[in-house]
Amino acid sequence: MAGRRVVVEAPSRLHFGIVDPFKKQGRRFISAGVAIDYPRTRVVVEPCRDLEVVGCRASEVYEKINVLRTIYGDLRGRVIIEACTPRHVGLGSTTQLLLAASTGLLYANNIHVDIVEVARSLGLGKISGVGTYVFIHGGFIVDTGVYGENYFPKLMTRLEIPREWAFIIITPRGEGLDEKRESEIFSSEFETPRDLPWRASYTLLTRLIPAIIDRDFQEFSHALRELQEIVGEMFSVFQGGVFNVKSAKYIDLLTKMGIIGVGQSSWGPTVYGVVESMEKALVLEAKLRELVDQDALILTTSPRNKGAEVTIDSP
Repeated sequence: MAGRRVVVEAPSRLHFGIVDPFKKQGRRFISAGVAIDYPRTRVVVEPCRDLEVVGCRASEVYEKINVLRTIYGDLRGRVIIEACTPRHVGLGSTTQLLLAASTGLLYANNIHVDIVEVARSLGLGKISGVGTYVFIHGGFIVDTGVYGENYFPKLMTRLEIPREWAFIIITPRGEGLDEKRESEIFSSEFETPRDLPWRASYTLLTRLIPAIIDRDFQEFSHALRELQEIVGEMFSVFQGGVFNVKSAKYIDLLTKMGIIGVGQSSWGPTVYGVVESMEKALVLEAKLRELVDQDALILTTSPRNKGAEVTIDSP
């Protein structure tokens, strides 16, 4: 019976986009994104004579992490999911939840955790490795994309993002595309105009990354908006425009509030705007609450420059 109690708290992530999603040969995807403080996933693993999972999305998590028993042996523990982020809204909830549950379970059984290998075993990282590296490191992440069969994206770049910056996040009611529809899209014969991946690469490499290093908020904001519009154009056939239909009106609303750096995270419907300080962001959030639909979730959060926190209580 596992003898240690383990608590894992994981961040969420905002996805900034994929450089080349429809290339069928060579290196594909290459993704960028950032860790944010909230919302968080919290998992507690307690001693148990078998493997149990309770809490939000329990049956799904049990089915996924049960695979680890064929690799690491007879894992035991009561996995309690105390908090999880809504699924399919663009915040990377599935990756953070599965990695938090797996990490807690392995630590509870005194097994060394190689997060990348765990993610690979769980079937994560087939398109983007950003969520995995956000879980490990936090900060701003760019991965190496996918290069051939069974290739897990490697970490290309990890940068500290200024903590004084803040993200206003709006999640409208509803969901973005699920994994099945996403797989269908990426398996299709669709080809994007070749200038778009080149423009996305240029914007990411020569504008967005240097702006983070220089702590240049204005340049970061303009580069983020440009990258979002380029990536959105690649997916416009599938989501009804440069942005998801549910997301578009909130992108417009954030823009009208004077926020330059705005975007849609993954397939949406979550949208975000970056503001130069938490104080200014909270003032804008208060104004936005009077304008957004009552069933839309809105919060302001800081970027997070560290990964998941693991606390182990010895027996």
